[in-house]
Amino acid sequence: MMYEFKNPIPVTTPKGDGWLLYVRDGGNWSNDIFAVVLEEGGHLLHFRSDQLRMFKNATFDIANDEVPF
Repeated sequence: MMYEFKNPIPVTTPKGDGWLLYVRDGGNWSNDIFAVVLEEGGHLLHFRSDQLRMFKNATFDIANDEVPF
C-alpha cells in the first residue's frame, strides 16, 4: 500500500535536505520505504525511516536537537 502526503514534509537525509512525498508499506517483514525529493538537484531517492529526520517544528514539539546522521 502507498500513502501520498497531502503536503510534502521537510526532512533531512544522509544525502541532504528534501521533501517527503510518499511512503510505501514494506509489509510485515520489511521496512517502509519513503520517497524524498532532494532540494539540491531535485533527485528522487528512497530511504528507510531510520535514515530520515524531521525538521524542527514547534507546533508539534519536534526539537530535533541531534546532529543529523
